[in-house]
Amino acid sequence: MTKLFHRFIRCALAFSLAGLPFTAQAGLIGTDEMAAPAPMQTERARILDFMSRADVQQELQAQGLTAQAAQSRVDALTDDEVRHLAGKIDELPAGATSGAVGVVGVAVLLVLVTYVIVRLFYPQK
Repeated sequence: MTKLFHRFIRCALAFSLAGLPFTAQAGLIGTDEMAAPAPMQTERARILDFMSRADVQQELQAQGLTAQAAQSRVDALTDDEVRHLAGKIDELPAGATSGAVGVVGVAVLLVLVTYVIVRLFYPQK
């Protein structure tokens, strides 16, 4: 049983490493970029503008949150939280489905590949 488990782990690691990108990027940052703080009011305005969209308003109402309550929560955010949230808004895919669909698809694919590997290497007697 442990041989089966070890072989399964080795195969799973080999397949997962084959799909990972191994890239890195580095660059110099100028002192003017480091010295000048990002204007928080602009980022807060971007967050509020994002929250004023109709689809976001519908989702907020579905979660039981009014627009005024959401705005007061954004006003109460710290600068680091505003920076983090604005960065998340920039990373959102435009017009795409949520990431959950991709995760479920990868999980199903992984289960199918595992099933095929086990059936090939360990046939039923």
